[in-house]
Amino acid sequence: MSAKAYNEMSRTSRKTVFEEKGMRNVRSTDVYLPQEGLKEVSYCKKCGIIYQNKRWYMDEAELAKAKAIPDSAKMVCPSCQRMQDNNPGGIVTLSGEYLQQHEVEILDLLKNKETYYRTKHPLGRIMEINQEGNVLTISTTEDKLAQKLGRDVYKAHKGDLHYKWSNDESFVRVNWSR
Repeated sequence: MSAKAYNEMSRTSRKTVFEEKGMRNVRSTDVYLPQEGLKEVSYCKKCGIIYQNKRWYMDEAELAKAKAIPDSAKMVCPSCQRMQDNNPGGIVTLSGEYLQQHEVEILDLLKNKETYYRTKHPLGRIMEINQEGNVLTISTTEDKLAQKLGRDVYKAHKGDLHYKWSNDESFVRVNWSR
């Protein structure tokens, strides 16, 4: 590489770094997560999850306390909003002859994994499960949940697993077949 080309590259990188210096990076590009933040104690009027200390969690006792606080905010959580808009964060497609033979096992696995996932990430939910022939389609509210469900089916039942991530938004298509 010539010295001139090297200097042009280094100038470009310095310029880029200089332009980005001091700018805040957006932590999430998910349009359903509020950018400005929420009131300190908020809860979803549809599903009852609580937003407190910058975290979402599900706790019946805390929900009762939040409802008793007069200035707590009632709102619709990002997952309920996604479900209302019918805009999934991930789609898992399971197909093949093996699926028909082991459908009950696979559905139980999916429901158990979702229940476990919701203990740590209450915004992650299965929106709907559709079956057409030997193809089972699961829509989820979070892309990571869809990825995890596909990976767990693959670990338990092998087969072929493929992910297709969206470049613009947090969305994934997971395809499993056997």
